[in-house]
Amino acid sequence: MKKVILIIAISFVLVALTFAGAVLSDFRAEPGLNKVELKWVVTAENGLKGYRVLRGLNPSSFQKIGFVTAKGISGGERTYSFTDKSVFKSSGRTYYYKIQFVNLDGTVNNYEKIISVSPQISSARQTWGSLKAMFR
Repeated sequence: MKKVILIIAISFVLVALTFAGAVLSDFRAEPGLNKVELKWVVTAENGLKGYRVLRGLNPSSFQKIGFVTAKGISGGERTYSFTDKSVFKSSGRTYYYKIQFVNLDGTVNNYEKIISVSPQISSARQTWGSLKAMFR
């Protein structure tokens, strides 16, 4: 019975590698002053070019804000990070983030977990965000 469970578990890992190009074991956001630090832990990468970082003001509409190149690990663990320094507007606003896997062939797969965070924004940054919004 244990052998069957192990084979099934290995099959799921192989399916995840084939589908997504990576196996993520953690994805989190740490709010800071005028920034959000995103971190994710990968336990395997297969045929992956990198990670597209997306941000939204709601959990259903996202825009690309950055890209992190994959290191191509096959064993062990690797932690990636991305700092979003383009958060503006008032404190208390919630930002939503998600990661897309970009494969070497150009295809893209979504990592389904969406995380939300409310960073602290300085008053100078709030004013600058309002000025930028007026000229869009």
